[in-house]
Amino acid sequence: MPLWIVLVSAYLLGAIPTAYFVARGIARVDIRQCGDGNVGTKNTLGSPAAILVGVVNIGKGAMALLVARQAELP
Repeated sequence: MPLWIVLVSAYLLGAIPTAYFVARGIARVDIRQCGDGNVGTKNTLGSPAAILVGVVNIGKGAMALLVARQAELP
């Protein structure tokens, strides 16, 4: 797999706003309008939701590493 595909894939995985989707799905709120306006784990509503966001974000990072291991580096 070419390096550019790895880089684009890692970028796109990191660009998924997990906390936004969790807050929208669980509490039906836009977290950009709550707290400090940050779309991150810290601003996620409640501990279970924050834990879910953290686990999914760790999974996104692991997936990016797995994709990077498939790269054809020079």
